[in-house]
Amino acid sequence: MLAGTGGSETYTAGHARELLRRGIKAQIVTVGHGEQDGRRDFPDIPFLSLDKPEDISQLPGSVIFVNKPYEVTTKKRASVILHCIIPGMDEQQFYTDSVKNRNVITTSVYSGQQWAIYLKIPYSRIHIVMPFADPIFGNVKRSTPSKKSRIIFAGRLHPDKGIYTLLETMHKMELYKDSIAVTIVTAGLHVKEGRMLAHMLDDYPYARLIPARKTVAEMAKLLASNDVLLMPSVFAEPFGMLSVEAQHAGCRAVASNVGGLPETNCGLLTLVDPRSPDALIRGIEQAVALGSATKKERETAKSYFTLKSSIDSLIEALRL
Repeated sequence: MLAGTGGSETYTAGHARELLRRGIKAQIVTVGHGEQDGRRDFPDIPFLSLDKPEDISQLPGSVIFVNKPYEVTTKKRASVILHCIIPGMDEQQFYTDSVKNRNVITTSVYSGQQWAIYLKIPYSRIHIVMPFADPIFGNVKRSTPSKKSRIIFAGRLHPDKGIYTLLETMHKMELYKDSIAVTIVTAGLHVKEGRMLAHMLDDYPYARLIPARKTVAEMAKLLASNDVLLMPSVFAEPFGMLSVEAQHAGCRAVASNVGGLPETNCGLLTLVDPRSPDALIRGIEQAVALGSATKKERETAKSYFTLKSSIDSLIEALRL
């Protein structure tokens, strides 16, 4: 559970905070990590570290497994939030067995449909609990406009996130170098692929590299200081929370037309074909031509994917 490494972490922490704010006791439980479980990144959330999965059976209240369910008994009917991509067929039996007699929750209509097929269960069994943008993103003040269009890639440094499509795009956009400024966030360094890609990008001439942001406030400020967020994913994202966060911050988003990304539209989204630098360039051109989001456009964007609606849906799914 590391801050700044992905949507699952942000989604889980945000739900825990809102449950606590509403007076509903909540904690994040980790297994086998001791106090090196990421709790230092989330000082406002109670953490509990267990030695082994079997210890989950002794937990009071409702247990919610995030992404990887354990085959253990629980005192109350457990739930599974599947925020991840569909695993390989070699894990299908494990997942099918682990969701029996449990609430199944996914984070988009697309993801729910895919999981229903994979788990061999009716789609009607799946609860959709859409992700949310923390209110900080909608309230952050945008920075003063720049002469250059400020473009940012803020996803993890990973091939699935379309980093190679982005790099090819940057080479093709050299003619635009006087009118755009590109920033790449070096997120995802906790895994081998991220470290390798960050090393490859040392002294990269087409973009400025900056460290990953670890808090919601820092990320909101970063998005509010840019004009266009790029999400050129080459795999089917279950949702794509960063797209929503950017739009709430008044930053337009250009994203691949795959998976759950089309569902993230808050009015400031441009969809493009994946794996195509030319399509990404056209998407950037369109977003830049549309100009800065107006006050009305941003207010409209903020009305989608709110924390309140997300936690209301979660509570309904859990039958609290």
